[in-house]
Amino acid sequence: MLTTELGTRQRRQGRFFYGWRVLAVASILGMFGNGAISSGFPRFFEPIRADLGISYASMSLVFSLARAEGGMGGPVVGWAVDKFGARPLVLWGGLTAGIGLMFLSRADSYWMLVFLFAGVISVGKTAGLGQTLMAAVNQWFIRRRALALSTLMTAFAGGGAFVVLILDLGISQLGWRWTVFYTGLFITLLTLPVAFILRSRPEDIGMLPDGDPPGGRPASRGGRPTSAETEQNFTVRQALRTTTFWMMLGGVITRVSATNAVIIHIFPMLKLKGLDETTASFYVAAMFFMAIPMRFFLGVAGGRFSYRKMLFWGMNFGAVGLFALWGLPGMAGILVFILGLAIVEGITSVNWLMLGDYFGRARFASLMGAMSVFHNVGLFIAPIFAGWVRDSTDSYGLVLLTFGPMFVMSAIFFALAGRPTLPEPPQPQAEATLSP
Repeated sequence: MLTTELGTRQRRQGRFFYGWRVLAVASILGMFGNGAISSGFPRFFEPIRADLGISYASMSLVFSLARAEGGMGGPVVGWAVDKFGARPLVLWGGLTAGIGLMFLSRADSYWMLVFLFAGVISVGKTAGLGQTLMAAVNQWFIRRRALALSTLMTAFAGGGAFVVLILDLGISQLGWRWTVFYTGLFITLLTLPVAFILRSRPEDIGMLPDGDPPGGRPASRGGRPTSAETEQNFTVRQALRTTTFWMMLGGVITRVSATNAVIIHIFPMLKLKGLDETTASFYVAAMFFMAIPMRFFLGVAGGRFSYRKMLFWGMNFGAVGLFALWGLPGMAGILVFILGLAIVEGITSVNWLMLGDYFGRARFASLMGAMSVFHNVGLFIAPIFAGWVRDSTDSYGLVLLTFGPMFVMSAIFFALAGRPTLPEPPQPQAEATLSP
């Protein structure tokens, strides 16, 4: 019976590796779910702020609390994914985020907005729509990890591109409340088939990563070992003891903090430059559109070229974009700014490919969660700082002059993150012999 079942699985695997189905459904949910809540939701910044009559700093606090929750919940989610698998978290998280958005459409006070966005929607997004999808895909691929994760991260960028335009159309035709409601309904309905198809690990259905045959036989001619046999897997404790992890963490903290604050405030920034909200939506969508091919090709190239060099130059281009918006007049500054942010968004996949390649897939989700603990502070402070500057000065000049150097710091941190070496297991000590 067992032999027959194993043979059936091998024949199915020979026709089509199930990991590609996992990648497909994770990309679809990530495109629309993560795209609406992370990349697209800043489009609601001005409409909600104006409707509820709150300041820029107060509105920034909503986003900061949501990002902070994601940072604090990241380690718990990472542990849960590594222990129980991604599938149950995707189901629970997607439904929580979608239903939370539907309730948010009826929020009539600031504190209800804070509770629903930071306490419900963000919890669901953290549990099922971000690092969990990345961890699920990472489990299914080793040799093809660069291709798979680049595809997923490209879908995230695609969500930002398409969803921003859809949300802008919805707000202009239906208002922000009905647009939020229909967004939540769509995410809720989309989560159900995705969770039905998704599988947490290839081993759960008798497979190995990359479609290697079960039983440890070579994946190809020539007797080469399977991906799982050649993979280097660090424990969380071993990773935390490497200088590489802390250099990568420094790069992530500075990159995520600056990028998060700029994206949250991007519509008010462009409005100060003379763009109306519809035109600004076009430029933001263009930024994510440019990030689509960059995420894919830079991610795939990350398997062949130096991660450190790619991240170093990408972050420095981002710094140029922020300085350009501050210093160049008119459309020249806007165009360089959009291009610089597109490069930063495009290089993001290399960051997580680097983590998976350096430390393995066994504790990938837990290591992402550990990083989220530390960059939580930056995620919380940076948007509030930007909102306070805008309220105090009616300008974002100080914000741009602060976050530009942070991109440069991120570039330096990534450049110093060399590939770590897995520690050798301790050798058993020889038993002492007693002389007669």
